[in-house]
Amino acid sequence: MLRHRTYLKKLRLPALLVFLLILIVDGCSSIPEQIQLVQQELGNELIRSAEACNEESFTTNLPFLYTDRLDTKNISILNWNIYKGRRENWDEDLQKLSAKRDIIILQEAPLNEKMQDLLDEQRFHWTLNSAFAINGKEVGVLTASKVKPLESCGLRHAEPLIRLPKTTLITWYKISGTSKTLLVANIHGINFTLGTESYNNQIKSLQDILYRHDGPLIVAGDFNSWSTERKNIMTEMANALELWPLTCKTSNRCTIFGSTVDHIFYRGLEPVTHETHRVSTSDHNPITVQFRVVPLKLAEQK
Repeated sequence: MLRHRTYLKKLRLPALLVFLLILIVDGCSSIPEQIQLVQQELGNELIRSAEACNEESFTTNLPFLYTDRLDTKNISILNWNIYKGRRENWDEDLQKLSAKRDIIILQEAPLNEKMQDLLDEQRFHWTLNSAFAINGKEVGVLTASKVKPLESCGLRHAEPLIRLPKTTLITWYKISGTSKTLLVANIHGINFTLGTESYNNQIKSLQDILYRHDGPLIVAGDFNSWSTERKNIMTEMANALELWPLTCKTSNRCTIFGSTVDHIFYRGLEPVTHETHRVSTSDHNPITVQFRVVPLKLAEQK
């Protein structure tokens, strides 16, 4: 307990944040012993599994004759860290922003009744990679989609100071007109460190997994890229995977120490429209994007 306080004071975090972190570490939370994916398809019961991402994730024979496919001309996504649903009316904003989206990519998503009811009402298939549970309610990265995903797997890395995990979720989707799949990676970056070793390990682990994918790719989330060193690590990953960063025209994205932390990277796709929405229901502002598969790439893949 004293060790956590000492490290947090060194980071000079606001007193309220220190209090909340100590509260989480000391007893309100529980941490799964291993990766815990919670999944639900429309009309079915919750399924729990421990599907860790590894080489086998990419050697699985994914079915080609599959009816659920995303439209290559219009793949609309939402990316948002929703702050564990701590603020009032977060569910109202989420309902509005997700209503016409094909895929929603959430960080700090609480698996409570409001969340499950909203996903069910919007007829989403969804998977959550649980980081921890607060008062019995799981929290983690959650990816939901209007079409049924082919497969999902997860990664998990512990915060070196407070020991709570940060999770990553990888999901594959069939897309129309091609045998290639769209891979969507949802990441919540390690935050509380005195250096960048743990952060680098998390990003490199994701990079090693994504390197095996040869189709369209979206990597989105809260990267906690609040320092030059962290931004460099993130950029190196993007360059290695030939990813393009989404360049937002507005200045509404969340910043920490003057640096943006929420990002969307893509490959084999082209953004048609995008917007960062200013909200009061989270400490992060949501980003929406409409993508289309790049015609030249699509032609090469047929």
